[in-house]
Amino acid sequence: MGTNELKLNKVAYCAGMDPEDYKATCFVTPDSSHIDYQNYDKTYEAVVSGECDACVLPFERSRSGKVNHVMDLFYQGDLSIVKVFKWTSGDEVVRYAVLARDENESSCEDGNRFMMIFTVLNVQGSLVKAINAISSNGFNIRFLHTRPLRTEEWGYFFYVECDGDDTSAEGQKMLADLKDVCETLKFVGRYPSK
Repeated sequence: MGTNELKLNKVAYCAGMDPEDYKATCFVTPDSSHIDYQNYDKTYEAVVSGECDACVLPFERSRSGKVNHVMDLFYQGDLSIVKVFKWTSGDEVVRYAVLARDENESSCEDGNRFMMIFTVLNVQGSLVKAINAISSNGFNIRFLHTRPLRTEEWGYFFYVECDGDDTSAEGQKMLADLKDVCETLKFVGRYPSK
């Protein structure tokens, strides 16, 4: 899938959670058919099952922070983020992700950003080692969020969004270094930074 143009026939969204989701979906995919689903799970599943080509979901709000349920859907790893954009409604700015079955395969022409999810062992210094693996290879961390693991008491997974080209030599070294210090590592998506 190309990173700079979204050519999608059917796009899922969930206006039942926030009516602005429909407006944001129309903004980012104006030439697509837009299909409303009852909740975020059904919206996401519509793309996993092939009913739709992509879905548009909010994952961070300027007034209330991350949208936990959507972040948990990212952890499933079935879909990849192919674009992130901001939508302003009144005094709130919302960051949306466009998710598809196929990830962007190459670096982006107008700047690179990517998201990963990882877990670390519950031992001293393990999170610091993961952060160092990213920064020592020249990547800027835009945000780092944590969410509880449903399968492990007091276990957590971490979302990290970074600036840079993960397909570069430095990016490949960073991923190798992370695999050495992380218990699990999932690539969530590559998308334009602008």
